[in-house]
Amino acid sequence: MTRADDWLSIGLVCPYSFTRPGGVQNHVLGLARWLRRRGHVVALLGPGHPDRRTLRSLGLPPECFTSTGRSVPVPANGSVARLNFGAASAVRVRSWMSDHCFDVIHLHEPLTPSSSLLALWNADRPLVATFHCCFEDSSFADSTLLRVARRLAPSSLARIDEAVAVSQAAAEAARRAWRVDPVIIGNGVDTAELSTVWTAPAPWRGGEHPRVCFLGRFEEPRKGFSAFRRAVHRVRLSHPDVDAVVIGPGAVPGDTDGLRFLGPLSDADRDRVLGSCDVYVAPNSGGESFGIVLVEALAAGARVVASDLPGFREVLTDDRGLVGWLVPPADAAALSRAINQALGSGDSGLAARGLRRARQFDWESVGPQLEDQYRAAISSRRNRR
Repeated sequence: MTRADDWLSIGLVCPYSFTRPGGVQNHVLGLARWLRRRGHVVALLGPGHPDRRTLRSLGLPPECFTSTGRSVPVPANGSVARLNFGAASAVRVRSWMSDHCFDVIHLHEPLTPSSSLLALWNADRPLVATFHCCFEDSSFADSTLLRVARRLAPSSLARIDEAVAVSQAAAEAARRAWRVDPVIIGNGVDTAELSTVWTAPAPWRGGEHPRVCFLGRFEEPRKGFSAFRRAVHRVRLSHPDVDAVVIGPGAVPGDTDGLRFLGPLSDADRDRVLGSCDVYVAPNSGGESFGIVLVEALAAGARVVASDLPGFREVLTDDRGLVGWLVPPADAAALSRAINQALGSGDSGLAARGLRRARQFDWESVGPQLEDQYRAAISSRRNRR
């Protein structure tokens, strides 16, 4: 990696608790690692505390992270977000800003009532904001709550110098909800690390039996675990020896239906499972703007079967078409047919296309685009004076 000669002091702010894993949190941590490798000075702010082992594995010293305090669970967009807000949190945000002389601050989900919104209100430095959220339900975008929030938002939005969205779906949500027009820069993934976990079929990647994998908080309805479980029943009619693996937090049901629940894994262990997986299944029912795990699965060499959501379709489409299988959400029968097709597809060149698609989201592609946004924000703020 080429180090940046004109290094910056960059503050990264995440609204969601680092105590529990999530796509936005992982993106922020991965970005921090890439920026530090480039020679930038990076400090992170958010609720909770990242696991120290995770920080060490990313080469991030614990002192680079400042917590805004404990978070509370808040239902939102079909999920539960763990947020942190209030007077004490605002004091911590202001203290963090005064302790650092940032060239630019990068806010993630800037209007979420947590660390990011507090930072937006209190920052006096150039601001880049990334919008991650999307919603398929148009009623949320047109809801009374959001209309009221939009009336309060203009003065806050005016403080943002450069706006980014992680996908076309997230950009459309930002346009509808907040009347902003962000540039699209996808989430980043270290594809080089994931490509090292590839295993050769023998006859299957996981050994003598085909392996399919589900990853996520399986107790959360929108993750689609129920559809995955029903689909595996059908797949076993064709592949009775299929090894169905479930990764993620949650209480293991009394009747496992022959599924193997591995619980939450370290990043390294999770990557090894993805590398031994023949088919990665993402049966989510909605609320997904990107699908970073789809990119990781492609980079690890797995075939991908996913719900036909706008964010997922965007990830799984290259210049020749689909690099995976898409099915209607919550349709276990269609999901099982697609899994069977993926298991029987052989090496049709799809794996190589999937890897090429994944590399378009590698940090070496995504990171420089964000650096450009940082410098554009600095220039924009300078020109305002």
